[in-house]
Amino acid sequence: MSTQNSEGCRPNHDRIPFSVGAGEYKTAWNNVAESREHAFELVDESTNEEQIDASGAHHARYLVDGLDLNAKDIVLEVGCGVARLGKHVAPHVKEWWGLDVSERMAEIARDRCAHLPNVHLLAGSGSDLSALASQSFDKVYCHAVLIHMDKEDVYSYLVEVGRVLKPGGLFYFDVWNICHPVGWLRWQVERKLYATRSHRPPHRNQFSSPDEVRAMLAHTNLEVVQLAESVYVQTVATVVPEGRDAATYVAARRDQMPDRLALLKYGDGDAAGFAAVLSSRLLEFGIQPEL
Repeated sequence: MSTQNSEGCRPNHDRIPFSVGAGEYKTAWNNVAESREHAFELVDESTNEEQIDASGAHHARYLVDGLDLNAKDIVLEVGCGVARLGKHVAPHVKEWWGLDVSERMAEIARDRCAHLPNVHLLAGSGSDLSALASQSFDKVYCHAVLIHMDKEDVYSYLVEVGRVLKPGGLFYFDVWNICHPVGWLRWQVERKLYATRSHRPPHRNQFSSPDEVRAMLAHTNLEVVQLAESVYVQTVATVVPEGRDAATYVAARRDQMPDRLALLKYGDGDAAGFAAVLSSRLLEFGIQPEL
């Protein structure tokens, strides 16, 4: 199809709305983090240090065990926020690096991890990992972060992780699964919150499908080790070392740690808990949950 209009001129791109872009992500999350308590609330609905510390300790152990994090690993968390997870991951690894789009979030994280000498924190651009060297991390993870991004930016980060991850390293990330019944419930909540708003905030939740995740990864140098279709699309990927057959290498990598990878998956009990909370919230809105 031609890119020109009927008069032979290019379309008026000034009339086409642009993505929120990196600058808007940074502004939104810096505003969220103006108050330490507000930052905690937006991260996981915690209201104080004790709650967010307990939450971080509980969830970090799944990453430590599932990705086999150890004292030799240099680890990166993309979208580290206030270091809810990082504070509890760092003691298990050689170096823990946390990157967040918000300078204010990174400041709170730095304060919370001040007692940990192996922690490195920095604010990113919001569109790439250009501050980090290629092939510099053994493990990378990104939990409940890509769900707040436009798809173009999700893809950019997947490409960038493929650059900074060492060959043979592991990368875990998750996105809301709109194809799962509970993912659909979460989408109903989000739709109610923002359906009539002309401007939808850049930190809102967004949704993906397993096929979409597979399609994006197919155009990076990341290979899927595990893709679990739970409430989230939960993915573990790797970079195949040069000269190795991808299918053979990935199969061997999967066989090395099947029990550990299983620890990262949300189970039926988790899904039921999500469903109960989301259904209750929809009923409060006067909406019958679509299960």
